[in-house]
Amino acid sequence: MTVPIATENPLDIYNVESGKQLLREYSGVSDAEFDAHVESIRDMALQVAPYPCLRRFRFLDLVLCTTPAYPSLLSRVRSGAVFLDLACCLGQEIRKLVHDGAPSERTYGADLHDGFFRVGYDLFRDHDRLRTTFLAADLFDDTSVLVAQLAGRVDIVYVGDLFHLFGLAQQEAAAARVVQLLRAAPGSVLVGRHAGARTPGEDQTAARSHFSHDAESWKTLWRRVGERTGTSWTVEAELVPEFKFARAAGAGAAAAYGDAEDEKGASGSDEVERLRGAMGLVYTITRQ
Repeated sequence: MTVPIATENPLDIYNVESGKQLLREYSGVSDAEFDAHVESIRDMALQVAPYPCLRRFRFLDLVLCTTPAYPSLLSRVRSGAVFLDLACCLGQEIRKLVHDGAPSERTYGADLHDGFFRVGYDLFRDHDRLRTTFLAADLFDDTSVLVAQLAGRVDIVYVGDLFHLFGLAQQEAAAARVVQLLRAAPGSVLVGRHAGARTPGEDQTAARSHFSHDAESWKTLWRRVGERTGTSWTVEAELVPEFKFARAAGAGAAAAYGDAEDEKGASGSDEVERLRGAMGLVYTITRQ
């Protein structure tokens, strides 16, 4: 499957400064070579899986470090806590954590597509120094290596751009899996972000249905997950603007990311008009 590339240069449209800075400081990628390097990486990643978020360089938009919980999470991993990036894609959030001082030996990344791991090493040029354990696994597979190795062992889970891909039943099953992976102790925490909606509901327009949440419907889901798993969780969640545009991007430029499976390669201008007002849901969920 070929994913169309908008005629406008996405690097001029999206705000990729956090990823650019990480590549400069952690990987030694100069500003002069940045565009060519990340465009090559994008093309390789699209060969692994043709996600629209890749052609929009979503892997250069760091999220975890922008959350209020980040300083305490970083401190915990520095002190020995186990961190898992679930649906890690190219592992950008892990590299930021490691660059900020977390021991990579305490970090794990999991994704359905193991090809992303190889591309991530090429992106960050750290084959010889990163000690993260990467696991290729289906989140819904009870016999996966993810469950076998990490059930009950993880202190912190980060999940980016995953839950919004599913309907309510699968979201609840995915959340129950996260509970299974987290250590059964107060303070175990899930931090994440996915597409949200001012009015929650099921979207039937895509190739497969998926449910979009506001803060209250997300809290309701986690109350059900708690009942299902015999656990109790404090959920902090809020809607925020979903897309980050470069300062110079105008109203007619190509927009940011999205994983809607009904997208048929609309022009950049159409995407901006459709997505400029889109919302994302960011959250921190802590075991009591």
